[in-house]
Amino acid sequence: MSTGWRLRVALSFTCAVLSLAAPGGASAQPSALAFGPCSPKQVIYPATGLQCATLDVPFDRANPAAGDVALAVQRVPASAPRTGVIVLLAGGPGQPALPAFERALAPLARDDTLRSFELVAFDQRGTGQSQALQCPPEGESLTVGLPSSLSRGLSAFINACGAALGPTRAYYTSQESVEDLNALREALGGTPLSLWAVSYGTRVAGIYAREYPQGVARMVLDSLVPTTGPSPLGLERLHALHRVLDEGICGAGACRAFTTDVYADLTRVVAKLHRHPLHARIYDGHGRLRPAIVTEGDVLSMLLGLDLAPLTRVLAPAAIAAAAHGYAAPLVRLAGTVQREAIGGVLAPAQAAPLPMARFAPLGGEALSGTHPSLADIETSAVLNIATSCVEDQLPWSPDSPPGERAATLRRWLASLPAGATAPFSQATALADSELPLCEGWPATRPAPPSPTVVSATPTLILSGDDDLRTPYEQDLANLAEYSDAQLLRVPDDGHSTVTTDPTGCAKRAMIEFLASGRAPASCAPANEAQALPLPPGSLAQVAPAASRSRLTGRVGTAAAITLEDLLGQRGLSGGGLRGGDWEIAGFSSALSISGFVLHAMVDVPGVQLSGVVHLGETAAGMPKLTGHLIVRGRLTGKLMLHDRTLSGRVGGARVRAHLAAL
Repeated sequence: MSTGWRLRVALSFTCAVLSLAAPGGASAQPSALAFGPCSPKQVIYPATGLQCATLDVPFDRANPAAGDVALAVQRVPASAPRTGVIVLLAGGPGQPALPAFERALAPLARDDTLRSFELVAFDQRGTGQSQALQCPPEGESLTVGLPSSLSRGLSAFINACGAALGPTRAYYTSQESVEDLNALREALGGTPLSLWAVSYGTRVAGIYAREYPQGVARMVLDSLVPTTGPSPLGLERLHALHRVLDEGICGAGACRAFTTDVYADLTRVVAKLHRHPLHARIYDGHGRLRPAIVTEGDVLSMLLGLDLAPLTRVLAPAAIAAAAHGYAAPLVRLAGTVQREAIGGVLAPAQAAPLPMARFAPLGGEALSGTHPSLADIETSAVLNIATSCVEDQLPWSPDSPPGERAATLRRWLASLPAGATAPFSQATALADSELPLCEGWPATRPAPPSPTVVSATPTLILSGDDDLRTPYEQDLANLAEYSDAQLLRVPDDGHSTVTTDPTGCAKRAMIEFLASGRAPASCAPANEAQALPLPPGSLAQVAPAASRSRLTGRVGTAAAITLEDLLGQRGLSGGGLRGGDWEIAGFSSALSISGFVLHAMVDVPGVQLSGVVHLGETAAGMPKLTGHLIVRGRLTGKLMLHDRTLSGRVGGARVRAHLAAL
């Protein structure tokens, strides 16, 4: 579920908004889809057996003369007599489904359990290859000056987009996607669909199952979004923070080495931030020690992104605990900003949103070329996200209300909230990190149809990641009553979108088994890896030695592994080590996945400098794969090879073998 609080770091003023294609000729009833071979321009991640087609659906179903929207559809046919159809519904709103289909669902055609199923996905109207939204529309210009604040500039840009789109902005609701899905079912022969829906896609699936119960065989709802959408400030996320930090990330004593209560530490840090930002000096992407700060908003944004950044998640508790006790540098490196002299002391983000470098994200593949889809086919459409969310989410105002009246409505609504509703953060910080500032100026738009309130009787499996803050477990429990034939499967040590991020594979196997047979495991086992890591020790003598005949060599090997763990948990395109040196990305591979990192004398443990290259790839099964060649200098010199989670080589004349604890 991509909403306004994440768009501030996701949207580029030059390339992130997508195109609105004008509706064409008159619409017709859906006919059988003419699947054929996909062209190179239609495929981002090649998959065996992949076929492509186009489905024309009415742009405005009340006015067929308004023309059609061409929906891009992909499938992998069943390799045995067809018994069913599985359709993937992606998140967002605004995330194109076809890249996810090619990566996550199409390869499952090789699974014996699914050989009799046709696997299908389509890009939601206004995303990816389905006439993606662009702002401004073709042939028009839209100029927004350099903002004095990013959020204010983005709001102006988004609001101008809404005005430029005109009345067409009303035709990108969840209800339109429900009708598009039903048109797809009819074009596929009318067979009841088995739905695998993720995040916002679960909202579409939930509405569809209520309005077309005969059209659904089974559903797997991964990271459930209520059919009514999230609350205006996302209070469910804030209320789940305590459990996620202390029982999830720090559960089973994972944080015992550095804190007894990380949520209490967070409360102390935020109380300090209520008064003023925390200052520190950190190494930047050129290895220079620079002044930096972390604000209350920085910390909240970081926390709410941890459910999709597992390697940052393992570093955050120790950074919070350190800041609570006066050492702010680790927290600033994860969440803060660096002062840039080039723009007159204005604070600019030192690190963007987490790159897709974490486990189970796209890590490799062929580089994009001119024959491949554009970035608009890959990225989430920020404009469509707003066009949907600002019309149908829970808001303090009606979407057809005049924008000039909304500020007063918002003030009254905020004043009605109970004291401490956004604790431990201030109400102003929670507001700034919500979608409300973006939606406040969105042009008056016809309200979306109300979400159906009847209980769904469709057999349903709900997957809930224990560390998910976008769609937390408490919210899933509260919405379980909306599904009369549902099983809630809690996935330990995992965040959002469990099927593609659960390191144990339990969520993926549960999805496959449930869609194929209606059965699923009663529980999933915890992951066998570290959930939280302490700060890098302040001296080499404090490091536990890895396997080596030399104790000092063993300590150096462990220090090198600690440095790599720290590197993989950082965000952005470049940065510094905790205690010196720097790193940068090696470049991009397909679909904006980074191909690796270059380290320049990076220091996390004093006395151990690490230089070299780390490559990010993946196995034939789509699992992440790390390789690298590294040079060690400092107390000892030597060379290390990285293969998956293991560092091995010769340092100081002795062999050493060290393991990365959290990947």
